[in-house]
Amino acid sequence: MIGWPRRVGYRVRQFASALGAARRPLTADETALARRHLRPAAWPLFDAMARADQRHSLAVLRALQASGQTDQALAQAALLHDCAKHAGGVRLWQRVAKVLLMAFWPGWLRRLAAAPAPLEGSWRAGLWAHLHHPARGAELAAAAGCDPLAVALIRHHEALADADDPLLRALQSADDDH
Repeated sequence: MIGWPRRVGYRVRQFASALGAARRPLTADETALARRHLRPAAWPLFDAMARADQRHSLAVLRALQASGQTDQALAQAALLHDCAKHAGGVRLWQRVAKVLLMAFWPGWLRRLAAAPAPLEGSWRAGLWAHLHHPARGAELAAAAGCDPLAVALIRHHEALADADDPLLRALQSADDDH
């Protein structure tokens, strides 16, 4: 449990940053950066995301670019890896709940993840959607015509077992840091 206090501090900073990011619209340069990497059919996925998620995705993309990553599929994955959170109706309290449950009641969280999708409108629906956002985001990206590699990266961006792929490791690292 050595890393637990550090992880909590990271999540508190991430929460404060998200609150500030939600108030500011994207700049023309930020919009242009995202549009440059997304097909027109994929743009609505990015555009529908909460502003804080858009800014997070742009930060992930910039971090990847700063580390020398130039793969177009990786850029698409960076921009869309959280697109299903909006589509699933994930609320801020459910994001906080997931972090707390992972820390204190991971067994309950695993049972919720293994259960069928709750009825829409249930207090658990957004939390369930949050737990399943990688697979759901991959489906949305595939339907929007994204590169198959981007779809695979989105699908596995929270998986620990697939970290042998250098592009996936890069995405996971940038996602964790931003």
